[in-house]
Amino acid sequence: MVSKKKLYYYYYLVIDLEASSSQYIPLDIQIEKLEKLRLCVNKILNSNPERSHQKKVRYINSLGDGYFIIFDRGEDALKFSIDLHKYLNVHNTKIRNNKIYDAKEIESKIITVNTGISCGISKPIKQIDGQIAYWGSDVILAHRIVDYAKGGYILCSSDVYKNMKNIDFGKFIDLKCSTNFKHNLKTDIYLFYNKEDKEKFENINIHLLK
Repeated sequence: MVSKKKLYYYYYLVIDLEASSSQYIPLDIQIEKLEKLRLCVNKILNSNPERSHQKKVRYINSLGDGYFIIFDRGEDALKFSIDLHKYLNVHNTKIRNNKIYDAKEIESKIITVNTGISCGISKPIKQIDGQIAYWGSDVILAHRIVDYAKGGYILCSSDVYKNMKNIDFGKFIDLKCSTNFKHNLKTDIYLFYNKEDKEKFENINIHLLK
């Protein structure tokens, strides 16, 4: 049982569907993309009862055009991000290769997801509907980072990098920028990617990501 008096150290992951409410995208396609994202998230979390993803998710909440997920372990947060991008890359490839769509339709149907990950202390609080939510500056930081993560990238705080830099399934790139977000929230920003995508990222111009 979660104690409202206790502080917890978790990994906070925020998913944001880019351009989800663009006036240039028909409403039915907007909803179609939201549903596809929901299905992808559910598939990753529930594909196998033995997967650590399912066991280690502490909390999940819909943000309308994205999700806020809390993980016990940083490894699970990063692996979830990789899996989500893999699923959506397969979806986007199918859209691009579908000859019934014209260029405008392809652009509107492509799903671009931004991900922000932070870690640190939070405290559970009861909301007006009686549900438990988690609050703290480290939680808010994940929301600020995802706003910075335009273009479909996985961005992490400096604390996530310090804790997870020695993992063997992914790599971090220092974007060499120290951000100062609203309410004086500060962190260095690191791009995280699957090691299988090394060729795509090893020579990337980091200035294009800012």
